[in-house]
Amino acid sequence: MIRNLILSFLLLTISIGITCSVNGEIFTESGLLDIPTAELLQHGIFGAGVYATFQNTSHLPRDVVAYRINFGMFDRVELGLTQLELQGKNYAGYGLAHVKAQLLSESGLIPYIAIGIENLGDKVKEQWNTYHPQSTFFVISKTFNLPRIHLISGHIGLGNKRFAFDDSAVGLFGGVSTGFQPAYARGEITLNLEYDGSGINIGMRHTSETGLLLALGVETLNKPDEIRYHINVSWSNAKMLEKIESANRLARQAARLAAQARRTPIKTESKTE
Repeated sequence: MIRNLILSFLLLTISIGITCSVNGEIFTESGLLDIPTAELLQHGIFGAGVYATFQNTSHLPRDVVAYRINFGMFDRVELGLTQLELQGKNYAGYGLAHVKAQLLSESGLIPYIAIGIENLGDKVKEQWNTYHPQSTFFVISKTFNLPRIHLISGHIGLGNKRFAFDDSAVGLFGGVSTGFQPAYARGEITLNLEYDGSGINIGMRHTSETGLLLALGVETLNKPDEIRYHINVSWSNAKMLEKIESANRLARQAARLAAQARRTPIKTESKTE
């Protein structure tokens, strides 16, 4: 009941829209470089970190630094909080919130389906044009098992504001991603190519066995004068919880085997002379 009420509230919030401003989250745990996917963090999983954006100029001046935390609730909702620190003495920090709700989970031919809204919070100055007002989106994600490539995920969605091109009210975005686990990486390497509504972006991230995530990305490759570079460092407790769950499974299995051994009568052979 509580879960249904929360989802209803989120849907109502998204449909109404809230007046605020601001681009998207960079390298979220459940997203690509700059577009959301229909996957989300599971209940109790969180990711916290910092990312920085640099402009494509001779001295690569810092565009923005952001501190953020994202966490999953009820296996259906993902919430995010971000503190933006903009470049220049005249800019103060800005707090933002992000919400994503998963409507369907992937099962067989059924894909992940999610809706969400980004950048709820303080109003960023109008001249800060690298960000846009709050953006709502609808996105579908599906994983395919292809020959040689193996697992590859496709993502496609519709959104307004930052996802819309020029003066269009609604824009189309999409991307593909795939992961590898080479022995030398001691973790997973993920590559992605995406279109965020106006720009083509590429990204690469490495998630270590400890949960530390390092990511690099290049945005708006189709507009050389507007290219921006991104770097992200964050940590998630997902790997740690996986290890704890694995240890618990082994402990439960050992306990079952011990209980079975105690219940099994020991057969002894009597010797007759």
